Amino acid sequence: MSGLIALVGGNEFRSNCEPMDRALLARLVSNPKVVIVPAAAARENPGLAVENGVRYFHRLGVRAEGVMIIDAETARQTVLLARLKNADLVYFTGGDPVYLLETMRDSPAWKAVKEARKEGRMLAGSSAGAMISGGQMWAPGHGWRQGLGLIPQIAVIPHHASLASRWNAAQMRASLIERVTLVGIDEATALVGPPWQVIGAGEVAIYHGEKPALFKDGQSVDIEIGRE
Repeated sequence: MSGLIALVGGNEFRSNCEPMDRALLARLVSNPKVVIVPAAAARENPGLAVENGVRYFHRLGVRAEGVMIIDAETARQTVLLARLKNADLVYFTGGDPVYLLETMRDSPAWKAVKEARKEGRMLAGSSAGAMISGGQMWAPGHGWRQGLGLIPQIAVIPHHASLASRWNAAQMRASLIERVTLVGIDEATALVGPPWQVIGAGEVAIYHGEKPALFKDGQSVDIEIGRE
């Protein structure tokens, strides 16, 4: 059975994420191994992104290490690909979604992630890491791009409480291709599945009709039709 996907709204590795991440870790094998991929932060400080993640997961009592995939070259290095395949949880940090999308698209690293998930491992992505998994991905200032299609029926707005108005979610939904649902996810909140459920401190918004349907911690979500 394929592993779970956790789409996180952002602000990863902070104290308010701990209840969410403890709930995610509880769905894994005992003593799981987490690997953190900082590709989205490659143009900022990927080393710091890894350091923050490793320290955070150690505090939660699990093994964690960085896998420094930051560009096309490192996305095909055999030693790094092996570490992706051997993880129980592969976690993509936030950062630049367009850079992450183009780095991962058709890469050996993304193939390795998909193979790991087929073997039952969990994939988590925060902010940019969540955005790339949809069938469509919003590139601020440029509009929609084709995502990596791990969940082809959705497109993600991360940091939803703050970005929904800034990015004009209504216009985003109107310009989105048919059969793709716009999903907003708050910080310190995850949409986990399948089957899909909300975990964390905030809400998940499913855009159907004039107003989005809102779902909170513990509620189930049908991402096709947005009904509880």
